[in-house]
Amino acid sequence: NYIIMKKYIIKALFIGAVLSTGLTSCDRFLDITPTGKVIPQTEEDFRALLTRAYNLYPQHKALANLKTDEVKAGTTNESLQTIFTWSEASPFPGSKDFPYISFYQTIFYSNYIIENTLRYNTSTAEINQILGEAYALRAYTYFELINLYAPVYTGSNGSAKAVPLVTSPQLEGDFPRATLDEVYAQIFSDLDKALTLLNKSQFDEGYNYRFTTVATHALKARVHQYRREWANALAEAETVLAAKSTLVDFNAFTFLPSSYKSVESIMNLDAGVTSETSRFAMVSDEHLALFDRTNDLRFAQYFVASGTNYKTKKFSSSNEFKVSFRVGEIMLIKAEALARLGRETDSKNTLLALAAKRYNSTGLANFTTTINGLSGNAYYAELLNERARETSFEGLRWFDLRRTTQPSIIHVYDGTTYTLSAGDARYTLPFPREARLKNPNL
Repeated sequence: NYIIMKKYIIKALFIGAVLSTGLTSCDRFLDITPTGKVIPQTEEDFRALLTRAYNLYPQHKALANLKTDEVKAGTTNESLQTIFTWSEASPFPGSKDFPYISFYQTIFYSNYIIENTLRYNTSTAEINQILGEAYALRAYTYFELINLYAPVYTGSNGSAKAVPLVTSPQLEGDFPRATLDEVYAQIFSDLDKALTLLNKSQFDEGYNYRFTTVATHALKARVHQYRREWANALAEAETVLAAKSTLVDFNAFTFLPSSYKSVESIMNLDAGVTSETSRFAMVSDEHLALFDRTNDLRFAQYFVASGTNYKTKKFSSSNEFKVSFRVGEIMLIKAEALARLGRETDSKNTLLALAAKRYNSTGLANFTTTINGLSGNAYYAELLNERARETSFEGLRWFDLRRTTQPSIIHVYDGTTYTLSAGDARYTLPFPREARLKNPNL
C-alpha cells in the first residue's frame, strides 16, 4: 500500500529543500525551516508535497489506544510507560512524548499547498483534487488535535481554549490557543471547501490513504457525531452509505474490514496499532469479555492467542491495517445517530444489518433477542458495546470513551496499579513539555 507513497516522498524530499522539516531548529514553534532554492510549481511537485504531508501525519491513535480499556501490558516498555499510565503531567524518564509537532508539520504543508498551488497552475481536475485533499487533511489534523489536547465539546463550552490555529505557512510569530468554536469553524470551513474541489470518490488500492469525496463525508459524519449533532451526523453517514455500503461477510471471510484491501475501505491513513504498541500490548480481560467467543465470528479473526493472553491481529508490518474510515464504522455512526434522535427501531435495524455479517446464525439470533429486549439508555449502552467490538484496536476507543462516559480504567504496569478515575481531567492530554517551551502561549 505505502510503497506507492514512497515515490512521492522521494520527490518531495528534493523539492522539500524549500520546505524541509528542520529538526535542528529548536527555537521555532513548528520545527520547519525553509532552505534551498527549488520552488514547488508543477502539479507533480504539489502532489509530492501533499504526500509528504500525509507521511508526516502522526500515528497517534496507536498511542491513544494504550490509554484505553482495550489493553493490558504484556511486557514492560519504559518508552510507553507514561502514556500507558496516564502520567504525562509527570512523565517517567525515557518515556516518549505524545505527538504534537508532527500535527503542525502536516498542517504547514497543507497550508503551503492551499496558498501556493494556484499561483503556478490553472484549475484542473487534478489540481482541484490536490487542493481539496489539502483542505480535508488540514481539517482532519485539527480535529485530531482538539480531540487530544482540548476539552470534549459539550455544546456549551465553545469558548474553551483549544489549540493554536495556523492557516498560513508562517514559521514564526505568536501562536495563542484558539477556542473550540474557532477551531471547529475552521474544520467545517475546510471540509466545505474540500467538497467543492474534490472529484475522486475513491482511489485505487495503494493510494487509499488519500482523501476522497466519500472520505470527506465520512469525516463530516464523525465530526458531527463527536459534537452530538445527530441529525447532521445521520445525513452525512447516509451520504457515505449511498456511495459505499458493502460489508465484509465474516461467514465467507476475505480480508479484515480494516484492511486497505477490504471492500469496506474508505480511507486508510491512521494506525490503530504499530510495531511498538503491538509488542507491548495484550488484549485486556474487559475487552475480551465483550465478545461471544463462539458465535461472534470477529473473535477468531480479530485476536490470536499468545500464551494465556490474546493479541490483536490488526497489525501488519506492511501497513495493511491502517484505517481511518470504513463502512462498518459509518453504519455504527448511523445507528448511534438514529438512537439519539429517538428512532430506536431504525437504529436497531441498522445494527442488525451489520451484525448479520459479523455473527453466525446462532450468534445473530442471540444478538437480535438481546437488543430487541433493550430500550433507552440500556440499548444505547449495548450499541456502544457493539461499537467497541466492531472497531476493536482501530484507534477509536480512546476518543469514544472520552466523548461518551469517560469511565474509570485500571492499568497494571510492572506490578504497580494505576487508575484513571471516571471523568478524570487526564482524558484531555497536557501539551508536551517541549511544545510548551517553544510556545509559551500553551
